[in-house]
Amino acid sequence: MPVDPCIVRLLGDPVSRSLSPGMQNAAFATLGIDCHYLPKEVNPAGLAGAIAELRANERILGANVTIPHKESVIAYLDDLDPLAVRIGAVNTISRQGLRLKGWNTDLEGFRRALTEEPGKSPSPRVGEGRGKSPSPLVGEGRGGGYRRVAIIGAGGAARAVAAALQPAAEVWVIARNLEQARRLCRALRIERGGPADMNQMQETVARADLVVNATPADLPPASWLRPDQRLFDLRSRRSVEGRSMLLYQGAASFEIWTGRPAPVEVMRAALERAAEEVRA
Repeated sequence: MPVDPCIVRLLGDPVSRSLSPGMQNAAFATLGIDCHYLPKEVNPAGLAGAIAELRANERILGANVTIPHKESVIAYLDDLDPLAVRIGAVNTISRQGLRLKGWNTDLEGFRRALTEEPGKSPSPRVGEGRGKSPSPLVGEGRGGGYRRVAIIGAGGAARAVAAALQPAAEVWVIARNLEQARRLCRALRIERGGPADMNQMQETVARADLVVNATPADLPPASWLRPDQRLFDLRSRRSVEGRSMLLYQGAASFEIWTGRPAPVEVMRAALERAAEEVRA
């Protein structure tokens, strides 16, 4: 009697245009794993039900979690990896029987992408495997060599970025919701830098040598940037660096779900194909 394939979910709102399904399904196919990565659009009111479905269906290995649920999903999980506790955000869920464990692979994805030369395609280095915390990265604890950073946005992805860069770098968090930026800075014990509201964005960006856009918008305006500044746009559909981060966090998630080394080159090729289809 045939066995039904396993499933990995992508939970968020919106998810219909995500580049992750092509990347993850290519990885499963390459390693001969009978599993499908399926997006499921879930609004905040539906998150509890989506997690209950995940818990009840043992065919579901786990999930990725994206906007707007990376922080709120924590309340529905049974266990957290220490890194997810530190960051206060989860982007990956794994199954342990009927228990669900939350992880954060965004930090690893960002740090690995940050070490790439700007504009270059990512190299095939990858993480450590299921049940382990993400592996140490080049520049860990040194802020990637950047002294002053402006992060635009204060959601789950911004939390991972800030955690990756401090305490070595001076980190400023710019957000429309200033209280959310304050909570982020308190949670991560950011002492050098701090919260800033949107009307302070131009002056805050002007002082930074690295500017990270962790919002869905086109921020900051290109005219505000100097040639000696680096802009890292987390949006995978809009930037090579964003796709590099997506690749590395996705590879780390794949290893958590499967316990097998991720085929990074295959995932990278599938990711670029998906991006080309979007642009066509």
